Amino acid sequence: MLYVIYDPHCGMCTEIKEWLVRQPAYVPLRLVPAGSAEAQALFPRTQADEIVVVSSSGAVWLGNRAWIIVLWALRGYRGWARRLSSPALQPFARQAYAAIAHNRLGISKLLGLKSETELRGHLERVLIPPCQIQPND
Repeated sequence: MLYVIYDPHCGMCTEIKEWLVRQPAYVPLRLVPAGSAEAQALFPRTQADEIVVVSSSGAVWLGNRAWIIVLWALRGYRGWARRLSSPALQPFARQAYAAIAHNRLGISKLLGLKSETELRGHLERVLIPPCQIQPND
């Protein structure tokens, strides 16, 4: 099993998480929101400024290496993982990841992608209207 710690405040991260859930995998992925009670219980010392992947045996990958491991775990993307980890493409993978990760919130806003936090707030406003109980006079 691979634990994927992602940013629930980022729309792009939330979309990617949803995409990952739908992908057939060789290695099961457990997606854990950074800062959640679950993340704190499982990995109390992990500070996630970027994607973090932790294997059930305790190996840890960060950033572009974490994404390569996630791709390696998926049935349809293992070949991409091999290519991106090659010496010829690894610098490109690192630069592409850094550019996207650094601008992920702006990209989310530009594309209109809502984070889990934003979606929850919206649903709470729509589905749980403010209490309209009138005090007894």
